Amino acid sequence: MRRRVFFFIITAALLSGIVSCGGSSAPPPPVVTVTSTVPQVVAGGSVAFSATVRNTSNQGVTWAVGGGSANGTISQSGLYTAPAQVPNPAQVTITATSQVDSAATGMASITVIVGIVVSPPSTIVQTLGVTTFSATVQGSSSQAVTWEVDGIQGGSPSVGTISAGGTFQAPESVPANASSGQTVGVTIEAIAQANPAVSGSASVTVTSRNQLSQNLPIELGTSGGNANNVTTTECASGTLGSLVTRAGTQFILSNNHILADSDAGNIGDAIIQPGLIDTASPCVAADASTVAHLSQFINIQQANPPADAAIAQVVSGAVNTSGTIIELGDSAPGGIPADEAPSSTVFSGALVPNVTAVAKSGRSTGLTCSTVEATSTDVSVKYTEGLGGPSFTATYTNQIAINGGTFSAGGDSGSLIVAQSNAEPVALLYAGSMTDTVGAPAQTVLNNLGDTSNPPHIPTFVGTSDHAVAGCTSSGADAFDATAQTTASPSAAELSNAEAVKNQNTPQLMSRHPAVLAVGVAGSLDRPDRAAIILFMRKGEPLVRPVPHSVAGVPTRVIFVDSLPQNGALDQESTASFIKSAGAPGPANPTQQDLAAAKTVKEKYSASLMKEPGILGVGVTSSLDNPSEAAVMVFVEEGKPHNPIPLELDGVRVRVKSTDKFRAYGWGHPKPH
Repeated sequence: MRRRVFFFIITAALLSGIVSCGGSSAPPPPVVTVTSTVPQVVAGGSVAFSATVRNTSNQGVTWAVGGGSANGTISQSGLYTAPAQVPNPAQVTITATSQVDSAATGMASITVIVGIVVSPPSTIVQTLGVTTFSATVQGSSSQAVTWEVDGIQGGSPSVGTISAGGTFQAPESVPANASSGQTVGVTIEAIAQANPAVSGSASVTVTSRNQLSQNLPIELGTSGGNANNVTTTECASGTLGSLVTRAGTQFILSNNHILADSDAGNIGDAIIQPGLIDTASPCVAADASTVAHLSQFINIQQANPPADAAIAQVVSGAVNTSGTIIELGDSAPGGIPADEAPSSTVFSGALVPNVTAVAKSGRSTGLTCSTVEATSTDVSVKYTEGLGGPSFTATYTNQIAINGGTFSAGGDSGSLIVAQSNAEPVALLYAGSMTDTVGAPAQTVLNNLGDTSNPPHIPTFVGTSDHAVAGCTSSGADAFDATAQTTASPSAAELSNAEAVKNQNTPQLMSRHPAVLAVGVAGSLDRPDRAAIILFMRKGEPLVRPVPHSVAGVPTRVIFVDSLPQNGALDQESTASFIKSAGAPGPANPTQQDLAAAKTVKEKYSASLMKEPGILGVGVTSSLDNPSEAAVMVFVEEGKPHNPIPLELDGVRVRVKSTDKFRAYGWGHPKPH
């Protein structure tokens, strides 16, 4: 057995040696692999192909297009250019042949498609500015396109409009996300009329004139701030809001956190225009003009500060002495609002929540227009001491909240909020969230910036006579529907419970309240997570007795109609249909007496509510469930647990609004204050 094994091994070795010494072996042939980065190309467009040749050091190949030049051309570097028209078939074969072995080829395919190239692909346009886009439909004989802005054919006032010929006009205000408040760009899209599945797009960044560097003397409502508001890694800007005069001296009015770095500044600090973010070399103060010096500020780290405000004495010749604010004028020649000073008279009319219309012109979003949402508002606002310093929270009382996440963004701090109807100063803007803007009442601001005289000289606004803000009635005005941002989303269990309460109480509700035509169930607008009993009431019919705010723990919601095709108890489908047909609710119309009563209730409960977790603010507003009534507004922090909030307090409805923290910096914007 051993001899056989030994003999086999030697024999195998000998055979191996014979083959090795006397035979020969051929090298493997070249193998070509072709690849591209994309599977398709627009007609007339180009795409690069690459080839790898294995089993040889010579990587040279010869390129060819299947079907010849009618299907496009390819350079010897592998750059394929598709034909101007889509070929038939649309899939084209690309071949690479090894230069050392013509039998070695590799292939890949690419599909030629119709496409649209929009030019320019991106651009920057100032508010109300105009630019023209062109669209080339490649691969098609039809060049007709339909233009859209952010998915809206022809665009809209809030994002800009575009003509059939591609002429885009930017909106009145810098667009902002309605949920976050963050300023956003817009997308221009051209859609092929012959094939709506084919489109091309371009991006537009809308900026405001308020951000630009100005020649002296400057106008207000412009970018500016403390020259020292900079660190080694970042800087910030706010708004130089308006001009005031005190004892014959003029001052720029803005926020403490803009002019005095949230109590970290020093009297005499240089106030510059534009702010550091907007200088030619960002964060370089030498690229800006010193227009004032910090003179006085309200300490915002004291207990219950009255306002976030500061003044800076104007450098002679550096500021327009008439107090002109960008785009706050009473005319709009050529569609662009004129620059004009505000009224010199502080607003003294009655502020009606969700009715009183206001405007502001600020660094980040330019001219924007909305309505007062809540008055007499106590609110907690988050700060940092200086840029990047320790954070702290200031709590203010009797402030003003403005509707809508698009009214302002970080960088608008310091803007003067005025009444749309007469340009009278209403408030000084200093903070915001994704849903609201907060300002300190104008007269409160002035009263707390008096000098050391006895009695003190109180500043007054430098301005003109009353005049309307024309930009808020132009096509680009940022109109706001008080209910547009409120989405009711009660759970199935909520709706089921409300249905049971409705069914049990409909006969009594209709007998006690003759104006009630029908009763249904849908979401509450005052309490978006709750279901409400819907009372359809006949317009104009006097009430025998007040409508209840709730029934067996379920809130009520009133909708006024002329008539209904169905009376009595309604199912949810009919209720939803009738709500839709009723259209938007009428304007809020609580009486001043009701608002005063609500303020009394708010003042009674605000301090205890503000101590509870998740409560950011408490104010006075109008009810959305019954616009004829006043309500106590409670702002709650979104996503944070809070204790149950009653449906009413001392006979006044309680409305709840979810938002994020109110901040004096960076709401809707990463850096500017």
